[in-house]
Amino acid sequence: MVSRGVISSVNRPRRIGLIMQGGAGWVGGSEYIRNLVLAFGQLPTEERAGYELCLISGTPLEPALARQLECHVARSYTLSTDLPLATLPNRARWLMDRHLRGQPNTRFAEFVSAASLDFLYPLTYDNQYNIGVALPLGKALGNGRWAGWIPDFQHRFMPELFSVAEIAKRDAGIGILAREAGTIVFSSESAAEDFRRFYPETGARAKVLHFRTHPDCAWFESDPLQVQQRFHLPDDFFLVSNQFWQHKNHRTLFAALALLRKRGLKPALVCTGQTSDFRKKDYFNILLRQIHESGIASQVFVLGLIDRTEQIQLMRRSLAVIQPSLFEGWSTVLEDARALGKIVLASDIAVHREQNPPGVRFFARDSPEALADAIAVMLPECVAGPNSAGEAAARATAERAMLKYGRDFLGMIEGSL
Repeated sequence: MVSRGVISSVNRPRRIGLIMQGGAGWVGGSEYIRNLVLAFGQLPTEERAGYELCLISGTPLEPALARQLECHVARSYTLSTDLPLATLPNRARWLMDRHLRGQPNTRFAEFVSAASLDFLYPLTYDNQYNIGVALPLGKALGNGRWAGWIPDFQHRFMPELFSVAEIAKRDAGIGILAREAGTIVFSSESAAEDFRRFYPETGARAKVLHFRTHPDCAWFESDPLQVQQRFHLPDDFFLVSNQFWQHKNHRTLFAALALLRKRGLKPALVCTGQTSDFRKKDYFNILLRQIHESGIASQVFVLGLIDRTEQIQLMRRSLAVIQPSLFEGWSTVLEDARALGKIVLASDIAVHREQNPPGVRFFARDSPEALADAIAVMLPECVAGPNSAGEAAARATAERAMLKYGRDFLGMIEGSL
């Protein structure tokens, strides 16, 4: 087990186990961890000297991501190879713990102990998909310290997008976190308030960490015009970078373009993001049908999931970014736009108003008319990027925000130990 007394008995930095999230199906999860590592790495040496980050993933990281993060982490663990060996005696012991003692995570707990990890973050309501860990956690981790993370409560506000089984799974997992975790992190005050309302009896401390986007130097050394030309895009276009999931609200955006077309306005729209919605397999085809039936096919360029660096270059090149989502825990798109100094047209949901990047303009989330009007007003004002002066100012602001994010992260750890 991980012992709280280890830190005082040995003169060494606190070892923080940072658990990889997301993947191809949820880019926001991997970006969350990437930016957290980079925020830690940006802190002055004396501020991070008492800590070591250890990255934990179920399977090997993408090589490009591993290279970017390796200088900021003391060690990377891949559970597919670094868990204790599944020898016959070990398997027998783990099975006994699972079935007789109700402790399904002994193997993971032994890994945590062997790695001398003093703190784990983030553990969520579903840790099976990434590290194979089942809830509850408390018995296996003993007096080890860890914090939970709940991105949002979308299943409570938009239950029509979830199966009954998925809603039950999320509620059960969040309920266990509410009972077991000393600290649960939220990316927005809005989500933290939802938690307090849904779980008023919890003893967990709700901590808000507003994650930020790290502005990589390489972003500003590339030529966005080359990326535009590679994808055969027009010079002037708006950009939406969302998965093609129902709550991302592409339907309202496409309806707004159809209205503008009737007014004689034909702005181009570039769409990046995963095209499959696991909760509604035919949703992307429904959207394609809407595009063609409303006569806007010549204006809409669907690129699908593209390389992150290419997506950033298209954001730099765009007239503006549109974020029409109906629900977010904390929008990565808005943080990307903030770091690049891009104007955003955003739906008027509470989280977007809380994020409030400079120059943002809000529209009624379910109104194609309101979005069409906002685009029409913006069109004469917009110029294709990049804007060097605007980017320089936004970059400096983003770097300061990353320092605060890194300090807030360490403050959360200290408050939890």
